Amino acid sequence: MFSAEMEVRPRTQNGLLFSVGVVEYLTVQILGGSIKFTVDSGAGAETLTYAPSAANALCDGHWHSIKIMKKKNLMTLTVDGKSNLNIMKKSKKPETVTKDPIYLGGVPESVVSKGIETREPYVGCMRIMNLGTSMKHKSRKKKQLDVSTLDVYGDVNKQECHLD
Repeated sequence: MFSAEMEVRPRTQNGLLFSVGVVEYLTVQILGGSIKFTVDSGAGAETLTYAPSAANALCDGHWHSIKIMKKKNLMTLTVDGKSNLNIMKKSKKPETVTKDPIYLGGVPESVVSKGIETREPYVGCMRIMNLGTSMKHKSRKKKQLDVSTLDVYGDVNKQECHLD
């Protein structure tokens, strides 16, 4: 199982929030003001989308919570408490396995990754990043990462967030 939680305050309608993996992958992007969560565990890409009632609803100057979870053939996307669920196609190995780095806010120009629909970096503020994983015979681990210490790609403000 893999899960991630973050709080964002975007300033643009498009940008890559989170990406991990090259062949088997998981991405979270803002596309046209909607949040798109895509996973490929080897059986083809599966997607969940959160489309707010107004195209600019996420760029309203407020913090928005995003939670994603992938467990076997189940994936969920929750934005500001509103959840979407998808039962994925069965694959030989239901868990997405990768040792690739996690990218926040965008990816370096040299990185080629499937599932990324925008090369535009995320522009805005990001705080509270929790990553959770579980492995067989081990309890679920959740780790809160200090966003201010993470490497990011894009115009991500990790220290303070102005209201402009």
